[in-house]
Amino acid sequence: MPGSAHRLVGLIILCPALALAAGKGGSEGGHGRAAESGRIAEDTAEANPPAATDFNCEKPGNPVEAMVCQDDSLTRQDNRLEKVYALALEQAQQGRPGAEAKLIAEQRRWVKSLKDCVKTEDMHMCLGDVYIMRITQLQAAWGLAPSLTPLRYVCKGNATRTVLATFYRTHPPTVKLEYNGSTAILHQGLSGSGARYAAPGLELWIKGREASITWRGEPLDCSSQPSP
Repeated sequence: MPGSAHRLVGLIILCPALALAAGKGGSEGGHGRAAESGRIAEDTAEANPPAATDFNCEKPGNPVEAMVCQDDSLTRQDNRLEKVYALALEQAQQGRPGAEAKLIAEQRRWVKSLKDCVKTEDMHMCLGDVYIMRITQLQAAWGLAPSLTPLRYVCKGNATRTVLATFYRTHPPTVKLEYNGSTAILHQGLSGSGARYAAPGLELWIKGREASITWRGEPLDCSSQPSP
């Protein structure tokens, strides 16, 4: 019996240690699996970047999805947008921290804005226009189209007030303006004379070397100078 008592005491002493070791082993295994699952999820996310629109054409969820899925011309525009957006995402992933997340959020806002076309007289024309505008905006913003040599506009009143303009051969033509630490994309529109580019709150009107610029309410009279 003394031997049995000694074995019992030994088990009582050893069991907590074994339980603790088992707990550590199980915990490490769980964390290992969680970490591995996390890596797999990250790899999957990288391999499958978010789609530009992600419409379900088998079960359209709203009139916009139905029209884009059923109309050949809009379907082609949607496919083209997917390709351009994928290229923009690649550029964003290689850019500054947060650029990719910002682009994804921007694209989601754009998709939500498509519902505004339902309220227009011609939803088909509206959707076609906004698709073209978005495609060319992405091309200009991420340098995905051929561009001309940038022009530097020096504005009157202060030589440090300069606007850098990069013109892109998109359809329709676009220009990327950089001013005071901000960037904006404008599309070419109709004008009686000269070349006019516009976006909400922004305008660039070029006549020869002179340019009249409106930057979010701030009027600027500028002249083009050779880029540094």
